[in-house]
Amino acid sequence: MLNKKQARLNLKQTKLALAEQIIALRRLHKMTILDLATQTGVPASYIEKLELGLAELNIGNIYQIARAFNMKIDLALEPHC
Repeated sequence: MLNKKQARLNLKQTKLALAEQIIALRRLHKMTILDLATQTGVPASYIEKLELGLAELNIGNIYQIARAFNMKIDLALEPHC
């Protein structure tokens, strides 16, 4: 079981990994943040914060972003040891 410090570190790492993926996909698809926001209905300010690793993860918004790139989301729901 993770302690609070480990959990915070894991969340930070997850946010940064997600940020890198969104930036890479957006650039690959030649989209601006505003283009992605318009296509998904997710606020541009939220996407910008996601890309900076500052936003709280919202699975609904992340799902919409994944759909914009024609991708599925796989979530590991079991803790890793």
